[in-house]
Amino acid sequence: MRVDGNPYVPTPVRVLDNVRETPENITLTLALRLVHEPGQFVQVSVLGVGEAPISIASWGGDTVTLHIREVGNVTRALAGCRPGDSVFVRGPYGNGFPMADVWGHNLVLAGGGCGVASLKGVIEYVHRHRDEYGDVTIFLGFRSAQDLIFPDRVEHWRTHFPVYVSLDTLREGQCLDASEGFVSDLMRRTDIPPGESAALLCGPPVMMRLAAQVLEDKGLEDSHICLSMERLMYCAIGQCCHCMIGGKFTCLDGPVFRWDALKGHMDG
Repeated sequence: MRVDGNPYVPTPVRVLDNVRETPENITLTLALRLVHEPGQFVQVSVLGVGEAPISIASWGGDTVTLHIREVGNVTRALAGCRPGDSVFVRGPYGNGFPMADVWGHNLVLAGGGCGVASLKGVIEYVHRHRDEYGDVTIFLGFRSAQDLIFPDRVEHWRTHFPVYVSLDTLREGQCLDASEGFVSDLMRRTDIPPGESAALLCGPPVMMRLAAQVLEDKGLEDSHICLSMERLMYCAIGQCCHCMIGGKFTCLDGPVFRWDALKGHMDG
């Protein structure tokens, strides 16, 4: 993705599709074949507007999926893109989830809100390498039914793995296979398969912190719990120093960190 060795120069990429997931979230599909690890991110820009880091919400194939929450000028401009438009991409950047390091382990995957997008790439990776892992248990949390993203994919995942969904608020009469409460509450009352297990988490800091503590209580080692962090960043190559956590760069050392390295540095 780098032009003439310059890490700041992006590549123009054609938009194939734009799907409105919720009132605040969209999913872009780009005509881009990218070699990357689940959990890595790219820098995406719109000419005349700016650039933003976006987690990759897919793995493998001839396209790349990006899930975007409209929170600023750049993300609003990306949400306005239509098939045939061009955006500019550089990357991938950062350390993704350590999929090779957890071969043979049972996996606990937990995502909250937009963090489910990053886990989507993990789930696609695991599905294509199914024989390399043990039991896989998935926990997904959203504020409400209206905030649920990838509903069709969630139902597809349920044909292959146990998938538990929690909503902060579950209205009476809603016909959803979900429980009311937080992801950490759902994890606490769900049995984790016995044997060596690893957990991969992505979501709001408070959600990941509480989930990591529940997993500790269930016997998982700190070094086997990985969290994907989000920080303000501009360069993505360790130059702007906006994304530091505990003396480490999120763009270089993360965004995925082990829980034992994050304790004492979590927000929320």
